[in-house]
Amino acid sequence: MTNQSYFMHERAEVLALIDRPVSMALDIGCGAAHFSAALKRQTGACVWGIEPTAAAAREASMRIDNVLTGTYEQVESKLPERAFDAIFFNDVLEHMVEPWDTLRKALGPLRTDGRVYASIPNVLFAESLVTVLRTRDWRYTDAGILDVTHVRFFTRKSILRLFDDAGYRIERIVPLNVLDSWKWRLLNSLSRGYVADFLPMQYGVVACRKQ
Repeated sequence: MTNQSYFMHERAEVLALIDRPVSMALDIGCGAAHFSAALKRQTGACVWGIEPTAAAAREASMRIDNVLTGTYEQVESKLPERAFDAIFFNDVLEHMVEPWDTLRKALGPLRTDGRVYASIPNVLFAESLVTVLRTRDWRYTDAGILDVTHVRFFTRKSILRLFDDAGYRIERIVPLNVLDSWKWRLLNSLSRGYVADFLPMQYGVVACRKQ
């Protein structure tokens, strides 16, 4: 990741998705573990993290119980089977070449009744699309929807398909960081809800394994 602010967020909007007790959690792409530490405070869980950036992993190790340094594929053999009742992907799936494969592999350390939580950028986000249309240019940036390190792009529909293909049933998909000015509300009303998928910057996902 090119922008250090990724490592600094506690992500209250993701913490708000948790509606069940958590005793063991895994944060994939934990950064410096600001979110993981907030998760630990909120739930009292034992929290593990996976982080490929060595400096961020060292900082994370001071905040949570265990940090594995590397990509998921590099460290997955060190994860205990069926151990975690919550696994988090906070704005990381879009950085992976094969997010489908990683989600399938995450079923291994996920408890039978566990949940996967994810925050995923919405490539249809209106402010980003307006910039593309105005400039007639798809220009990558250091952060945001067109982050230069994103290799996959998702809409609400493709998020549903991603999890279904990977062996999950989505329980909830929630718009996050939604455009809420009167102009956008009016446009959505006049379009009879057509604009709704263009208003969230991200979607929050809560998913369980298919039975």
